[in-house]
Amino acid sequence: MKVSLKNIKYRLEYVVFRILKGSIQIFPEKFRFSFANFLGKLSYTFIKKRRLIALANLKLAFPEKSEEERIKIAKKSFQVMSRAFLSTLWFEKYLANPKNIKFIGDEHIDEMTIKNKGAIAAMIHMGNMEAPVKLAEKYPLVTVAKKQRNPYIDYFITNSRKKLNITLLKKSKTTTRDLLKHIDKKEIIGLFSDHRDKGATVDFFGEDTVAPTGAVSLALKYNIPLFLCFNVLADDNTSTTYISDEIDLVRTGSFKNDVQENTQRLIYKMESIISRYPEQWMWFHDRWKLYKKLYK
Repeated sequence: MKVSLKNIKYRLEYVVFRILKGSIQIFPEKFRFSFANFLGKLSYTFIKKRRLIALANLKLAFPEKSEEERIKIAKKSFQVMSRAFLSTLWFEKYLANPKNIKFIGDEHIDEMTIKNKGAIAAMIHMGNMEAPVKLAEKYPLVTVAKKQRNPYIDYFITNSRKKLNITLLKKSKTTTRDLLKHIDKKEIIGLFSDHRDKGATVDFFGEDTVAPTGAVSLALKYNIPLFLCFNVLADDNTSTTYISDEIDLVRTGSFKNDVQENTQRLIYKMESIISRYPEQWMWFHDRWKLYKKLYK
């Protein structure tokens, strides 16, 4: 009985999701983004926990900034993330408009893939973070995401990514094994590498935290080119994706030490980028586990 009721709940959620998806596309794109900005303001105001996390993170990262400056960054970050999330409801159309999408440094991918080894993209939760999937029109792209609790929405997301020539793997105990199949095919592997996850202890904005090591470990172990990829969502709702050249990796012969050293170097590069575009990063993620320390 419980399973049946849960299934009914999931179906109703999916129906609401599809109605929202269809309804919002009735309006011009400019209005949709304006509505997303409004939702971002509401989220900052009414989702207290996320607001407190964002402000605590910003105080840690930028102690030299005034409280007013940090609040301004936090509010803008909520709006950027809201616009990015909501735009996924019409993402295929958004990507199809060449005025919306710009790449800087994509020639570096050609330089890396000419080695016939594929490449690993270490990605950052910034801007319209899914806009880089436009690259899949030229390169087979593989990425990893958590499985959605609602199976109908999960299927919808997975299927929509397939239409964009993207393989979306679900995070599980077999993720590494699944990725190896695509590494053998010399495909581009995109892994978000900035949020807290199991991995190496690193210094990030002057505070110890944990960082995922997947991108660095794969690049080292299989001798695959590694590069950084991040996006900036402008006020006019256009997206610019920045792609670095190949990152030189330290190789001392000790795999464990090399993973640690290169992960730290990667985090420092990300820290520099986030400092340049602070309003673009997802500050409401509890990156340093500050919420319980400060508010419990």
